[in-house]
Amino acid sequence: MRAAAALAQTLAGWKGYALVALVSAGLASGAAWTAQGWRKDVYIAELRRDQQQIRADTNAAVLTALKSDIRAISEAAARAAADARALPAQVGEITKTLKNAKPLVLGCRPDGLRVRALTDTVRAARSAAAGQKPGGTVPANSGSAAKP
Repeated sequence: MRAAAALAQTLAGWKGYALVALVSAGLASGAAWTAQGWRKDVYIAELRRDQQQIRADTNAAVLTALKSDIRAISEAAARAAADARALPAQVGEITKTLKNAKPLVLGCRPDGLRVRALTDTVRAARSAAAGQKPGGTVPANSGSAAKP
């Protein structure tokens, strides 16, 4: 009991008020620290949510662009398939023309018809490789069909 009486007598003066002030300051700073921690946790959670929203918006835009690109590729593939069906007929026609041409004599140059057929074949192959529709614009024959 003597110790409790000695402690009560010590805390009865200004030392008691100082101790109470010190303990109160410690409790207040701990409460403020905790409240600031909660505020920062909320702030960090909001930042993370905003970043996730930005990522979601970006991913949605990329997905939309990807769908558009896939649709364009699909349409181009459909056009190429349609052109591929028409190309053998043209090549067959040109081949038939070349087969029906008179054979060349040794040392002789090809005539105009044969040159046109070869030119048409090359032009058809190039336009098919470039992805153009077969049977497109073909320049008119402006040269004469003079035989050597």
